[in-house]
Amino acid sequence: MIEHHQGYTAIKRHGRNSFRPAGKHPFKIIHNARAVKYDLIQQFEASTGIILPSEVKSTLCTQSVPFLGRQLAAMKLQIKENKK
Repeated sequence: MIEHHQGYTAIKRHGRNSFRPAGKHPFKIIHNARAVKYDLIQQFEASTGIILPSEVKSTLCTQSVPFLGRQLAAMKLQIKENKK
């Protein structure tokens, strides 16, 4: 699960031994690798306009992240070549 938060991620030195928040910045908390992979697949689907079947998504989620990224990039290139 990926949670989107808005919180203090930057700090500024204040005095000799104390720090204060410098400002709010958006950040994500990632609870497991499967959520990251699923998010990557969703971004791929949104950018290409192709909806993958659930079996394909589950198979891709079992791949390691570098291999998954290479597969999605290759699929995107093939889609672009086929459209031309």
